[in-house]
Amino acid sequence: MSKFTWKDLIQLGSPSKAYESPLACIAHIDMNAFFAQVEQIRCGLSKDDPVVCVQWNSIIAVSYAARKYGISRMDTIQEALKKCDNLIPIHTAVFKKGEDFWQYHDGCGSWVQDPAKQVHVENHKVSLEPYRRESRKALKIFKSTCDLVEKASIDEVFLDLGRICFNTLMFDEDYELNNNLKLRDMLSTIREVFVGGNYDINSHLPAIPEKIKSLKFEGDVYNPEDRNLITDWDDVILALGSQATKGIRDTIKDTLGYTTSCGLSSTKNVCKLASNYKKPDAQTIVKNECLLDFLDCGKFEITSFWTLGGILGKELIDILNLPNKNSIKHIRESWADDPGQLKIYLDDKVKESAFDRSISNIDPLKTADLAEKLFELSRGQYSLPLSSRPVVKSMMSNKNLRGKSCNSIVDCISWIEVFCAELASRIQDLEQEYNKIVIPRTVCVSLKTNSNEVYRKSGPIIYKSINFQSHELLKAGVKFVTELDTKGKVTKYYPLRKLSITISNFDILDLQKTVVDMFGNQIHTFKDTFTDKENEGKGLDSKSDEGTPKFECSKCQITVSDEKAFQEHTDYHLALKLSEGLNGAQEASKNLSFGEKRLLFSNKRPNSQNSSASRKKQTTSSRNILSFFTRKE
Repeated sequence: MSKFTWKDLIQLGSPSKAYESPLACIAHIDMNAFFAQVEQIRCGLSKDDPVVCVQWNSIIAVSYAARKYGISRMDTIQEALKKCDNLIPIHTAVFKKGEDFWQYHDGCGSWVQDPAKQVHVENHKVSLEPYRRESRKALKIFKSTCDLVEKASIDEVFLDLGRICFNTLMFDEDYELNNNLKLRDMLSTIREVFVGGNYDINSHLPAIPEKIKSLKFEGDVYNPEDRNLITDWDDVILALGSQATKGIRDTIKDTLGYTTSCGLSSTKNVCKLASNYKKPDAQTIVKNECLLDFLDCGKFEITSFWTLGGILGKELIDILNLPNKNSIKHIRESWADDPGQLKIYLDDKVKESAFDRSISNIDPLKTADLAEKLFELSRGQYSLPLSSRPVVKSMMSNKNLRGKSCNSIVDCISWIEVFCAELASRIQDLEQEYNKIVIPRTVCVSLKTNSNEVYRKSGPIIYKSINFQSHELLKAGVKFVTELDTKGKVTKYYPLRKLSITISNFDILDLQKTVVDMFGNQIHTFKDTFTDKENEGKGLDSKSDEGTPKFECSKCQITVSDEKAFQEHTDYHLALKLSEGLNGAQEASKNLSFGEKRLLFSNKRPNSQNSSASRKKQTTSSRNILSFFTRKE
């Protein structure tokens, strides 16, 4: 008998629930030295060529061939050239001040002696668009194979392989293990039980068939104690998942040319550690049985976990008095029973520092959540869902200005053109990745003067259609920077030291839905309300309680008692109005007055006394009014 239940298995079929199952199969894939790989392939170089990607004098990516010479991102390009005589430095693409497009200047850079081949920081800005473009290609491949993909950064993703593994296990008719053994033959009994529904969802799964233990993992299984590789259904699922990710990674390599590293486990945090365990072009699988072995292998500390690598992680080391080595094991053994013990300890320590909150990053109201997180992380059991939706709060394009590169309002506007072009490209990235319309509503221009004073100006971006328009962003940016230029009369204003544009307050609209579709549930909700109102007129019982606050819609002549429902109904009317503004109004519209309806939709015959000329004038007038109501806002 398995230690897992039918519920655990069936949860894999739900994108919103699979991560909670102890049978969960999560993968983390990242592209090795991605920027360097992009340049290597663009320039027709091989993986054995020592390539570094350069931004001014700094190295931002080092190929694995270059790493053999001891080169790292901490080196300047001049230092790296001393370590490797045949190093191939490639500068990133750049915008030039005043231009709204980026381009490469191959053969140019700070390491070149010829002054004509310098890429000057004073009048150029780095563009990461080539890397975002390649990232989009890879993301398209990930999404074509897996139904739940979370983009973690430009070169890494999380994949929930639950549905892939579940469908292979329960429905695949052609899958072969080896020696012509068909998976369907070995699993015929459990498949029949599942299809027939002859099981209790809370009952345990049957033991795995003996022959399925020959199922192979693709990649390196972390197994220092040399345990049996497949003993229960979680191992079977991970093995199937490893084969799926091997196929995905092969497609990335064959199609785009990029090598990747992959980690598989039952949680996001562990599989991210696993993808970094062995590089490049490797795949590491961490079975549930081997979780503690993996976390205690000596390569990881509490600060190795995702979200704990910064200031919070360092503070936890101090506040929990963690050792420099084996900090994960120390947490697990010091608070062995439950997270409540750890919470009590955290509370006491946070109270001790209550008088100096400026140095603490731990919220005293959230110690319970933090204690539970640490408790589960130290055991490799901290489960987080994957999110396929874009989380966009703001975007910034900025430039740290050197010398006299921004010495007047003309220079400011030239840089604003660059910033707007870059932001427009990033908006396009989001729209293509998620198949949604992305509309920033607020723009802020910020600058730092030569005397280190900071000035800001912000306001709305006005669009003439429902789509984002870069020229409207440029118009707003130029307007605000011109208004800030009045400060330029102040001594030591120019040359500016920093200039930036930030866009925020995003509307994200689904391309698969109309504006009215987004509020479609209101149609049904308020049809019911109409019915209630009719019933009241017939002497039937009303659903409203006496004394409950009521909100009345003047357009529909209905009353609701729930403020949230009323607000949703108001939003519904707003959506209707927007839709009518884009597509034209119907005669039944509640957004038109009685007079407007008569002008637009009157079916009365013209007065016999009217001449044909007057009838033509009336028709033209009506058409003009109609175009007024159907024009795009």
